[in-house]
Amino acid sequence: MNEADSAAVGAAAAAAAAVWGSPVAGAVAGLAVTEAAKAAAPGASGGFEFPSAEEMNTVLGMWKDRQASLAQKQSIIQAALSSLTQLAGDQESQSYLQQARDSLNLLNGQHDSMLNYVENYIQKLADATNAKQTGEENNISSLSGKTGGLSA
Repeated sequence: MNEADSAAVGAAAAAAAAVWGSPVAGAVAGLAVTEAAKAAAPGASGGFEFPSAEEMNTVLGMWKDRQASLAQKQSIIQAALSSLTQLAGDQESQSYLQQARDSLNLLNGQHDSMLNYVENYIQKLADATNAKQTGEENNISSLSGKTGGLSA
């Protein structure tokens, strides 16, 4: 990997850290970006593979944390929406109230969409993690059978 590629990977890791809001999450995301960059290097197979089921579980945990955070924020949005009351009977107050409801409804819809996406992504990660774990176990079993007693 050349200097430009390293800089791009570093920028991607920094962006991941900004999105995830945690240096640890950014570091894990940075590892994934680094692995992806290695896979895309000349002469590589072109595919990306998490290094282990444990790494996948770490990423899965981050997504579950993100899901919990979004659900908590959505509860706050819904509470704000339900607490809106008309301040006065004049047209300006009614208009302001309607704009506030419209904005909060849009924000609530956005959170519904994000939660849906995250739930689907978590399911895909869980399926991939299970497949990876099964593959690792099958490889260990296969090696154990061929070597006459290699243990994990």
